[in-house]
Amino acid sequence: MRIFQLLILFIFIFSTELVGQNIVHLCVGSQHNFAVPYNSGSSYNWTIKNGVIADIISGNGSEQINIELKDIGVSQLIVEEVNSSGCIGYDSILIEVHPLPNPIITANSNTSFCEGDSVILSLVNDYEIYSWNPNLSSEPSITVYDSGDYSVNVIDSFGCVNVSNIIQVVSQSILLVDFVVDGVCVNTPIKLINTSTASQGNIISSIWDLGDGFFMSGDSIYHTYQEKGNYEVSLTINTDIGCKSSQTKILSVLENPEANFIYNPIIPPSTLNSQIDFINTSVNAVSFWWDFGDLNVSSYYNPSHIYEDPGIYNVKLIVQDVNECIDSIIKPVFISYDFVLHIPKAFTPNNDGENDTFYPEGLRMHKYQSYLFQIYNKWGERIFETDNIDNKWDGARCPSEVYNWVLTIVDELGKVREQTGQVTLIR
Repeated sequence: MRIFQLLILFIFIFSTELVGQNIVHLCVGSQHNFAVPYNSGSSYNWTIKNGVIADIISGNGSEQINIELKDIGVSQLIVEEVNSSGCIGYDSILIEVHPLPNPIITANSNTSFCEGDSVILSLVNDYEIYSWNPNLSSEPSITVYDSGDYSVNVIDSFGCVNVSNIIQVVSQSILLVDFVVDGVCVNTPIKLINTSTASQGNIISSIWDLGDGFFMSGDSIYHTYQEKGNYEVSLTINTDIGCKSSQTKILSVLENPEANFIYNPIIPPSTLNSQIDFINTSVNAVSFWWDFGDLNVSSYYNPSHIYEDPGIYNVKLIVQDVNECIDSIIKPVFISYDFVLHIPKAFTPNNDGENDTFYPEGLRMHKYQSYLFQIYNKWGERIFETDNIDNKWDGARCPSEVYNWVLTIVDELGKVREQTGQVTLIR
């Protein structure tokens, strides 16, 4: 029997190149091809010494086989070739099967955090090559800001590949902090409205730093700034899942316009001539609103107004500037009462249509709060009485002579007025 020498070739998975080896280093759980040069008419018999480590899964009897590596350790792969002349050749190769790497990653803090925070994930072991998922970093540690499942792929010095444990990172909330301002005027309540939103959890507190030493809480607040200027206003939001964020804006508080007016006549007018002319002396105002105190209003710059009744009227002027800042002022206007009353000395009840009745005549008599008119003869007998200003004495069945009258009224301002006199009835 003739014997010749064979050469086993290990076929790398990632290459078509054939390399002769005395010992190869492979990874458990993988499959690999081994081959010898093909000779026409030859037969091949492959065996594995220590078959616990590896199995031939296909190709035995041919020049190329595929084996599966089941466990770590060292095994010898042997091939016997019998050529067409009956000659026999042998070769063998040592296979060392290595365990897969066991990469472990850890987090330096809580992996559930609020937007804007982060966590550092680190590879505990040291390997030749590593690549993070999903961001493909090749550094041993990464800083994570976003939600996701993070792991790392590693390759050790024997080319064995494995993936680490998975760490789930949760960025818990998208917290958008914002607010709007209604009003920007000094000495006027300014409304600050919280418009913040949280994609997760509920907002449980809203703290305002108003920039002038005052702090308040609440979704919508009112605050009055005592001086004009620029104020740094901050709103800080907290949620029930522990997230916190803030927003800062510069609030410009503007000076108000100055409302003022004078009026003519300065001497108190009366009901006989009750027109008041108002003269606007406001500063930095562009719109005007007058309340004359008697349910009448005007938007004229310099209005005039006629009062129907006596009394004290609180006239209010509200002004507004281009920034919609407002100011107001109130001044009293006094309209005096003219008590005008005329009572004739005589009358002639002869039915000629002239001077047939006797009665008091005056201004604004329908405004009297009470009215009592009485007539007496010379004997002191009351011959006529009325509490109606429209009732008149016609002197019926009364002779020509002098009669006494008494008038008692309460005028429209509540003053009691009493007058007496005489009238001559002429027939």
